[in-house]
Amino acid sequence: MSRIKIVWTGEGTYPYVTGGVSTWADILMHELKNIDFVLVPIQMHPFVKVKFNIPPNVVDIINVPLWGTEEPIEYIRKVEFSKIYEAKIKTQNENHMNVLRPMMILVLDHIYRNKEDLNGLGDSIYEFYEYFQTYDYHETFRSEELWEIYKEYILEHFKGVEEDVPSVFDMIEGLRYLYRFFISLLPTLPEAHIYHSSAAAFCGLSCIIAKKKYGSKFLLTEHGVYIREQYLANSRNQTPYRTKEFLMGLITLVSKLNFHFADIVSPVCNYNARWEKKWGVDEAKIQTIYNGIDTNVFKQFDVEKEDDRPTVVMVARIDPLKDIETYIRTAEIVRREVPNVLFKLYGPIVDEKYYHICQNLVDELQLERNFSFAGLTSSPQTAYNEGDVVMLTSISEAFPFVVIEAMACEKVVVSSDVGGTKEVLEDYGFVVKPKDYQEFADKVLYVLKNPEIAKDMGMDARQSILNGFTIEDMVESYGKVYKDLYVEFMNEKGKEWR
Repeated sequence: MSRIKIVWTGEGTYPYVTGGVSTWADILMHELKNIDFVLVPIQMHPFVKVKFNIPPNVVDIINVPLWGTEEPIEYIRKVEFSKIYEAKIKTQNENHMNVLRPMMILVLDHIYRNKEDLNGLGDSIYEFYEYFQTYDYHETFRSEELWEIYKEYILEHFKGVEEDVPSVFDMIEGLRYLYRFFISLLPTLPEAHIYHSSAAAFCGLSCIIAKKKYGSKFLLTEHGVYIREQYLANSRNQTPYRTKEFLMGLITLVSKLNFHFADIVSPVCNYNARWEKKWGVDEAKIQTIYNGIDTNVFKQFDVEKEDDRPTVVMVARIDPLKDIETYIRTAEIVRREVPNVLFKLYGPIVDEKYYHICQNLVDELQLERNFSFAGLTSSPQTAYNEGDVVMLTSISEAFPFVVIEAMACEKVVVSSDVGGTKEVLEDYGFVVKPKDYQEFADKVLYVLKNPEIAKDMGMDARQSILNGFTIEDMVESYGKVYKDLYVEFMNEKGKEWR
């Protein structure tokens, strides 16, 4: 059997951002040494640094920055400026709106739920991709002709609506969303046996295009439920309603396309599978593969603790989805009974505004001596072992690494009941309703006051991880899926494969 070639795609994760999805990807790249990987990471901007040691079987990285570039393809394709200039002139001089119009209208039909034709929409996405291999992306989107197609559609769609019609701002923002997110269509995609997306998101569009262009197999792994998390995130922002409606329509159509065209959908927990079925995924193509960890790294060991204080630890980025405020409020309740308790939060600041909200809450509750923003840690196993209890207060998760890592370190975990957390934690820790800081505090106090029970629970928790959530388990499962998809591809396209 020849070496399997896989193109892996992701958004805001590996290899430039740390976190659960990046940890998962890094494990796969390092452990599956007999597979060649090409990475197609979608980034916020091009000025980011690699945070991981890239293994030699990663043979190429095609970066796709959405912001921070004057010319969208500047950092995506390795082309001479003369070629960019030629494409601009070609775009300016040729009338191509008869090609763009039906593609654009079909996208808008799905954004506003006027049509449900995912096969046709997939064809249009592929046609957009081929179009932008010849014509200039920036010139196309700034053309008056495209604006007129877009504007006419919006005006016709809202004809007869008297209240809350889209403003000029709404319309401009909608086209800007298309411009930014469709940059994900610009990389020149390599031939590969398999395309593997880490989310049912814009990073999955490359997989759909490769499926149509090369017959590549499409594997979709859902860590969080992307569409659910986007609804949660957008419910909190102050974007005007019609702008938000357009954005969520765009995100919904992209998620539906991913689910429709994926050959296998591999959620990281059964909880995610329930959402995927709800969005129309055929149960026959769902294969749950749990995350796994290195239990030789994540294990119990002694560490120095600050003044030997009772310590609670959480490892999470500072982000509203992690609900740091509940962690802080839990600290205030626990302090009433354990005055010298220390709550430590390890994790990067990804939302500066939310970080200041959390800082102000610490000050308001006078927790300066009981709460520590400990920053990003390069050794989460050490952080877990500092704690007498490990907490997770997220309002949305899939199957969080922090829970299984802490369990492997023989720690009692108190987590919010989100995603697939209950699938691994029930009977070995405590699962609490999200945002219920009183219940969180009650469970933490129980663990702190009963160290012998906590010790036994921790030992049982580690054993449960050893019985099904190791790196070996995860890698074996993905290796099998990759091999099965490779065999399917070769049976269908082997004679054409170059």
